[in-house]
Amino acid sequence: MSYRALSHLHIIPKGQTVTSEYYVEVILKQSLIPSMLRTRDPGTILERKLLLERSKAIFQQDGAPANTSKRSQEWLKNNMPGFWTKDIWPPNTPDLNPIENLWAILQTKLDSMERATNLKMLEKQLILAWKEISPETLEKLIAGMPSRINKCLKLNGDYIGK
Repeated sequence: MSYRALSHLHIIPKGQTVTSEYYVEVILKQSLIPSMLRTRDPGTILERKLLLERSKAIFQQDGAPANTSKRSQEWLKNNMPGFWTKDIWPPNTPDLNPIENLWAILQTKLDSMERATNLKMLEKQLILAWKEISPETLEKLIAGMPSRINKCLKLNGDYIGK
């Protein structure tokens, strides 16, 4: 997710383990990067690359082993402007990760739908719910970050939601 748009919702196939190789080769290269290069204005790949490089975005991820592996960290350092390595981003900070709130919004949307009776139905519902998330919702999640950081600092790093 970003201030402006959602990435493609990548659903891990049943039985697939998310290794560092899968994370880099499939999730980052085939799903995330194409999502980040999308622009409303058509342009060449070079123009899109330059737009991305000028971005002041911070690429943030959680501490899952595939995300923090040496291979993933190296690839991200070399290919993602604004990437903060696992040594820079504070550990265990779900309050400072807007995607955690986005997952809650997605869950609320799923809860309002008919209960999925099989995996295929659940996948369709996830994709539908994902597409319903508005740009305004994303803007609010990102715009709330300064306030969340201040609250976290006032609580000496403790959880905001306590």
